[in-house]
Amino acid sequence: MSAQGKNQGTRAALVRSAERLIAERGLGAVSVKDITREAGARNPSAVHYHFGNLEELIKEVFAETFNAIEADRLQRFAELDAQSPEEPLYAYLEAAVAPWLETCLSEEGREYVGFSNQFVADPRFDLGELVDEASMTSLKILGTKLAECLPELPGGIFMARLRQGFRISIIQAADYCALLEAGVAPPHEKIVRESARSLSGFFSASHK
Repeated sequence: MSAQGKNQGTRAALVRSAERLIAERGLGAVSVKDITREAGARNPSAVHYHFGNLEELIKEVFAETFNAIEADRLQRFAELDAQSPEEPLYAYLEAAVAPWLETCLSEEGREYVGFSNQFVADPRFDLGELVDEASMTSLKILGTKLAECLPELPGGIFMARLRQGFRISIIQAADYCALLEAGVAPPHEKIVRESARSLSGFFSASHK
């Protein structure tokens, strides 16, 4: 294997190791040394070599799987734009959460949800900055669509609900993962509908 191939393999192993360990133990209980050892990296400074620091590695873990979700979400948004749905707030929220909840259906996806649940609770990471850095176009589009649906919400309250709604969607997914693991999950379509309905209610609640 070429040096470039080895570097790419090590980088990918570090990403998977960080995702798995953080999902299992929590962000505060995982060290750079733990991640390096789990990844089988020979160089003890591998995390710093490939990512600069632990925070940048964690951002990479979050963004990597999100890219696949992003593509599906953008396609759903484009289809809705062509349809002019009767309930646009619910429709765009459903299009946003459906690809995210589909992640829960695989074991690897459930690890990612567990990781994300830890990630968003850490004060070191700002969602707005992450969206800008990772060019998460679908979240920017969703924000625009929701703002169009909720013109009566003051800007500060709207932005707070965007941040909180993102966290709520992750908690919803984590709950769904637990139900799947226990073998008692409702039909997937029902989970998606309920998630979108509850988020719709949250965003449209009176601010007075």
